[in-house]
Amino acid sequence: MSLILVKNATDSKVQELECTSAGLLKVDHVDVSTLATQGTLSTMNGKITACDTGNVSGVVSVSAVAGSVACTHTTLPLPTGASTSTNQSAGNASLSTLAGCVTAGKVAVTSSVAATTATSVYVFGAQGTPTAEMSNLDATSTVVDIDAYSKVLIAGSTTKLDAEFRIEVSSDNLDWFDLQSEFVNVDYASGQFGVIFDCPFKYIRLKRLGDSAAAGTDSLSAIISGK
Repeated sequence: MSLILVKNATDSKVQELECTSAGLLKVDHVDVSTLATQGTLSTMNGKITACDTGNVSGVVSVSAVAGSVACTHTTLPLPTGASTSTNQSAGNASLSTLAGCVTAGKVAVTSSVAATTATSVYVFGAQGTPTAEMSNLDATSTVVDIDAYSKVLIAGSTTKLDAEFRIEVSSDNLDWFDLQSEFVNVDYASGQFGVIFDCPFKYIRLKRLGDSAAAGTDSLSAIISGK
């Protein structure tokens, strides 16, 4: 083995260097087994090149490997309640319709009158069958609840042309009062009568007034109708 003396440039001291028997300079051993080699660099470069897709567009496929789950979607599912093209088209149509109703900053509103029906109840007699009322009795008719109506008609006929009638009203079907502002006049030629009036009360009935001076009975039929 040869001996070589060298001068250390740092402190100008002379130090010895050793050579191997082959005349090569002996240095400390360094483990380079873990350093990248040409082979491993080429492999890594291939993977990087395969991953570099530039500007990604369309479908991106992810292949499964051990311990992972394959996931390939052409269209991702929408979350619950998300707006769709169909819903947006329907909304646009509704907005277009609404916009067409606006003129000079005003919204045109159209409505139809709700259909109303009338109720008709025989309170004296029945259809085609009048009732016989004694002329000396104050008879009252069937009670009618007219709370759902704004107009009331009382109409009928009697064979006693001098008969008198009163309209009675009540709020509880217990206490009754004469409606003095309304009169039921009997036609002396036909015996028919009728009257229409507003009805800001709940119950109504017709009273046939008796006359003790008159004898006999009359054939009486009457209806109360509300609308």
